Amino acid sequence: MNGIIEPLPPTLPVMVLPGVTLFPNALLPLYIFEPRYREMLEEALGAGRMLAMAMPRNEEESDVEMIAGAGLVRACIRNDNGTSNLILQGVCRVRFIGWDQLSPYRIARVEELRSNEGEHHDLESKVTQLHALCARFKEQGIELPSQFEAYLNQITNIGVITDLVASTLVADPRVRQMLLEEVEIPRRLEKLLAGLRAQLS
Repeated sequence: MNGIIEPLPPTLPVMVLPGVTLFPNALLPLYIFEPRYREMLEEALGAGRMLAMAMPRNEEESDVEMIAGAGLVRACIRNDNGTSNLILQGVCRVRFIGWDQLSPYRIARVEELRSNEGEHHDLESKVTQLHALCARFKEQGIELPSQFEAYLNQITNIGVITDLVASTLVADPRVRQMLLEEVEIPRRLEKLLAGLRAQLS
């Protein structure tokens, strides 16, 4: 998938959650229960169904990572108690370039970060290594999503492959954020391989 599904609006409401990264094309289930995010969801559903998912840099959420994932609300089930279950589909990387609102929830001015092809060095070999590492996760008894292997074998866009594997297998939030921030695809693939090897060791 190249570019974004919907036109990216100039501003997006921002959900800040520790340890949660939204990669392009990934599906992220969320349970919305905090009053501020229930209010945010109402706004998002009424205006393009898009929001950004960012990680905090500290426990107080006073500082957030400035590169985040923008997502489209694909499904939303409202519960009787006012909470909601939703599925967010990642559409692109974004950089926050300013804040229109900080409370009760953040609204950021955003720009899209597009991946680029960068310098190619033996990419086919590295993709083969990536498939082998994914197989090692399975051999260790780690349960992979039902369609993961099929998607992995069908996709030819290396940028999409790196995001799919990072979203599915990388456990360390710091490594996930690093991979989200890397827009040069070959370097992202190198960092992903290193992160997976460290996780398996």
